[in-house]
Amino acid sequence: MTTTEAVDAMVKVMAPYIGDTMARSATEAHCQKLGIAGATVSHEQVEALLAKLGGGLNIFLGRDRSASVITEARSALAALEGRR
Repeated sequence: MTTTEAVDAMVKVMAPYIGDTMARSATEAHCQKLGIAGATVSHEQVEALLAKLGGGLNIFLGRDRSASVITEARSALAALEGRR
């Protein structure tokens, strides 16, 4: 999957909870910190990114809601991968 597709899918899931701007900024910042810069992203990179985002979401949403949002993001990414 492309990095852009993965980022867009994650942002779409998180935006209703923390807003589009914060969702995109957080996702892109974590991509930079994790060295995710290429055209494509691996499953391992996606999992590392979701773990980082989940930690941040804990602060804003609490653990239970954060876990639910990350599960929703995994489902959206799996659906995206399934369409390929």
